[in-house]
Amino acid sequence: MKKLFTFAMALMAAMAINATDYYLVGDCVGWNPSNEQYKFVEVGGVLTVEVADLYGVIKVAENGGWHPQHGASNNGDGVALNGSFTMTKCVDTEENPEADPPAGCTILIPENQQEGDDWRYKDAKLTLNVTDPDHIVISLVAGTLYDHSAAPKTYQIVGAFNGWDAAGAPSFVEVDGVPTVTIENLSGTFKIIEDHAWHPQWGADLQTKAGLVLGEPYVLGGEGTDGEAANLALANPFGGYKNAVLTLTKNDNQDFVLTLVSGTFELVENDWFVPGSWQGATWACNDAAKMTPVAGQANTYELLLAEFSGEFKVVYGQWAVEFGRSQDAAEGEGLWTVNENYALSFPCENMKPADAAAVYEDVTITLVVDYENVAATLTIATEIDDAVETIPMEIKSIKRIENGQMIIENNGVRYNAAGIAQ
Repeated sequence: MKKLFTFAMALMAAMAINATDYYLVGDCVGWNPSNEQYKFVEVGGVLTVEVADLYGVIKVAENGGWHPQHGASNNGDGVALNGSFTMTKCVDTEENPEADPPAGCTILIPENQQEGDDWRYKDAKLTLNVTDPDHIVISLVAGTLYDHSAAPKTYQIVGAFNGWDAAGAPSFVEVDGVPTVTIENLSGTFKIIEDHAWHPQWGADLQTKAGLVLGEPYVLGGEGTDGEAANLALANPFGGYKNAVLTLTKNDNQDFVLTLVSGTFELVENDWFVPGSWQGATWACNDAAKMTPVAGQANTYELLLAEFSGEFKVVYGQWAVEFGRSQDAAEGEGLWTVNENYALSFPCENMKPADAAAVYEDVTITLVVDYENVAATLTIATEIDDAVETIPMEIKSIKRIENGQMIIENNGVRYNAAGIAQ
């Protein structure tokens, strides 16, 4: 009888472990809550994950999503080698996105090894005790402390093509003395990062905002005042290169220079989405936000919504390319309202409403795209006034590449790919 009871308890424990999938996310592994590489798996009856280079802050996500998530109550709290930490659970949902998410759980380093150096743990192992699913306990059971600042730097390319997974981003390796990487399908936007971490990072030139052109060396821009580099895109962001070969070098000013050496260009077929605050905190490119092609109207798409409000973007693919309000728009300019046409910009900021409190009912969002010239117009129509008819784009333009930048000449005026007059 005792053996039967013991077996039943073990079975219940195993069922409890397998009832929920737990994923590690953080600075060291990327912030993808469904990366199978960092899923806790049962090893000898214990949920375990291994991390080659452990540092920064981490969280634990459940079942491949952000709701719920586990972290720390206070910034700076965390777990040390051979120690354990009881995590704080956030139970916000898509229906209730207002709950404050927990802080990141810090990977703690011994105090006498923090000053002036960048200490991390290599070949680290973390375990998770989920006996109480509302108070899970994370432990750092193995790892070798080392000074990362003394290690040679590595550089990676990360972007929409790999789901913005910094930890799994492909690295540049020397080929005939030149750091080189090959990407099977290069499309969407991307950045250059160091040592699989998000800082420092390099991207688009903050002044020209030009795109990457085959065979043209591109001087990368660094981080802006917000600590982020602008995403870099191809000169035509609606396309991609098969078997793209890129090199990363430095010029005389020690700026990073990215060159797309070779590849086969193809237009990429993607869906259009309208993620935004109307979805709550999710801003998801999901079926509810997916636009559908309009029958009989080329390159025209629409989305019907019972209610619509707030900020949003228009996204091509799963956050591959984003369109919205011009980054150069002055305060109060370029704000959307219903029954007007808007020329969208790329790159962009969020589309912001003229009336932040307004909620519109029975809305039809219509998008017209010119894939060749990287242009798009948007209409948000409702019946509160006489509905407007979407105005087709009449583009009489000449497109060419000058100094690695796409230039569009329309009625005698020169524009770059972002629609900014030159």
